Amino acid sequence: MNKVELRKNELLEILHSRKRMRISEVSEVLNISIPTARRLCVALAEEEKINRIHGSISSLDVPDDKYSFEQLKNEHLEEKIKVGNYAASLIKNNQVIFLEAGTTIQQMALALAERIKKGELTGLVIFTNSLLNLEILHPVQEKIILLGGQYRERRRDFVGYFSELSLKKLQFDCCFMGADAISTKGGIMAMDLDTVRFDAELIKHSENVIILAHSGKFDKNSLISYVDLNEVSSIITDRNLNDAIFTDCENAGANIIRV
Repeated sequence: MNKVELRKNELLEILHSRKRMRISEVSEVLNISIPTARRLCVALAEEEKINRIHGSISSLDVPDDKYSFEQLKNEHLEEKIKVGNYAASLIKNNQVIFLEAGTTIQQMALALAERIKKGELTGLVIFTNSLLNLEILHPVQEKIILLGGQYRERRRDFVGYFSELSLKKLQFDCCFMGADAISTKGGIMAMDLDTVRFDAELIKHSENVIILAHSGKFDKNSLISYVDLNEVSSIITDRNLNDAIFTDCENAGANIIRV
């Protein structure tokens, strides 16, 4: 067995235990350069022995990480409704706001639509990249603008170059965003590069950045970190968030609101 095959077998054994690894970790544990580690991972992926995505690899027995709105919309629904209702209560007259895509943001859009229907809010301008948010708010909100771009059916949203370009000319009083994972070390994380690029650009153009995430998203990791906990205005979650995690996040500079 040659050196390459020995490395492949060693990596498969390590990955079976760790489940997920970044290319940099492969390089470190096998004591090889990053380009050599990348070629090794490409070869194993082509042999259908591992999963490979955006600079990381995973064991074949790790569940598919692809986001699906339809699969997630009813998970933690009670918590999402509470978080969404609270976030909608923060909106004031005459604000310019951005609602990102996501299942918790959808609950905020529903609660916001109710406030508008009751005449509690006037003069709002709402931007979104979510087709669902548009469908919810368009019947009751006159000024709502959908940013176009590349459509993602699994997320029911628009991202990509044209979406990011549109953001560069805009400024928002506040933006409301979801998260795929939150931790003290990784900060706010997402599982795909398109979401990270869009959200990173959105943050630049918002006076206040508010993250909506149910408690199950905390103390977890996702693929890419794009902003630290202390760099967002607040994180709204539910009361199921463990006290120890809450304290760790506060110590990391996060302003966390449990509802």
